[in-house]
Amino acid sequence: MSKRHGKHGSKQEWSSGIGFIIACVGSAVGLGNLWKFPYITYENGGGAFVFIYLLAILVVGFPIILGEMIIGRHGHANIFGTFKSLSKDHPFWKGLGIFLISVGALILSFYSVVAGWTLEYFIKSLSGELGGLTVATVGKHFGSFVGNGWKQVFYHTLFMGFTAFIILKGTRRIEQAVKILMPVLFVLIFVIMGISLYNFGAGQSLSFLFDFDFSKLTSHSVLEAVGHAFFTLSLGMGIMIIYGSYLPKKIHVVRAGLWIVFFDTFIALMACMMMYPIIFGTNMEVKESAAMLFTTLTVQFNALPGGGFISAGFYMLVAFAALSSTISLLEPVVSYISEEWRMSRKKATALGAGVIWLLGVGCALSNGASEFFTKLGVMDKLDYFTSNWGLTVGGILISIFAGWILTKQATSSELEYEQSSLSYRGWLFCVRYLSPLFVLIVILYKLNLF
Repeated sequence: MSKRHGKHGSKQEWSSGIGFIIACVGSAVGLGNLWKFPYITYENGGGAFVFIYLLAILVVGFPIILGEMIIGRHGHANIFGTFKSLSKDHPFWKGLGIFLISVGALILSFYSVVAGWTLEYFIKSLSGELGGLTVATVGKHFGSFVGNGWKQVFYHTLFMGFTAFIILKGTRRIEQAVKILMPVLFVLIFVIMGISLYNFGAGQSLSFLFDFDFSKLTSHSVLEAVGHAFFTLSLGMGIMIIYGSYLPKKIHVVRAGLWIVFFDTFIALMACMMMYPIIFGTNMEVKESAAMLFTTLTVQFNALPGGGFISAGFYMLVAFAALSSTISLLEPVVSYISEEWRMSRKKATALGAGVIWLLGVGCALSNGASEFFTKLGVMDKLDYFTSNWGLTVGGILISIFAGWILTKQATSSELEYEQSSLSYRGWLFCVRYLSPLFVLIVILYKLNLF
């Protein structure tokens, strides 16, 4: 780990490009890769949907992730400080900085609750307690668990504690953590995928995933692909801005962005090959809710030979993916408090994690554990607001800032492209016009406005 002097004093940096890429991949990889992408691909016809998704990654996701990274490296401060300095203290853009930090904090408050569920199910898988569950009883078992207030708060606290411990020492510990988490995550994916393919075969899964039958596509499919291409890369909440602020000048932004997109997409496809053999081989009923990971899928894992260990490995996989994401969600909050409020890293971590933990308690108790919080629907409302408004509005405004507010001299310099080059003009056109337009269309569609 090294430090350089910037607008806000001595600032930490990633020790290498590999450390930065792994940290960004860790931020992007989570339940969106391990369950949502396999689900929406399954619902939207397979290979043709994947093709549209890859196009959307190039047109929507990749330009915005580059935009966030160059905003961060050029501003070289926390998210608020970056927008403050680069916009010359403009109140609207400073407000955007606060908005992005807040969205990430709100997501973390309920994401850590769901992440905590993986710890309970990992322990129960090892103990064999899940082995006796059936399709008829597993839902009741899960309902009983999420309705247990003490357990919900305990696991939420435990996961927030793990996250805060890693964040405490800044980029050095973040790098150390993700360099362990991500290789283990890859190994677990390959192991569970191998078991899945061994038991059920690859034929139907490969045929489904790479059969480009465009007659299966609908307007809904296309918009779903565009929406997920945006969400999967952790865009719209400033994570890549804060991670980019730690990026040394010697690292090529475009190459780093390409590797991040490649690994995120690769893991999503591997998750499909992990899940589809089980889905097709058992005629499993597929549902969108993440709760399915703790219900129907639990029964299917435990029906396999050595099912308890397979199930434990799977929940460890999801826990590691979730932890790599929660780290990236807390870092912008801590960086802001530390730099703008002139607090030590330790105090900023305690304050930021403490406030988010408190909000998360309301989420933990809103699934039946408390009548008051359940009626309020805290967790569902936060999820709805952040998914449908927070991330999308943030993403559009980040695109506008990168494409219109930053000078061409600044963006071309950070991208290391000549302003006259086709690559630079292509990126500028996408980030100015195509990316925000497609994200806006997704917002309008999700709000049933057309």
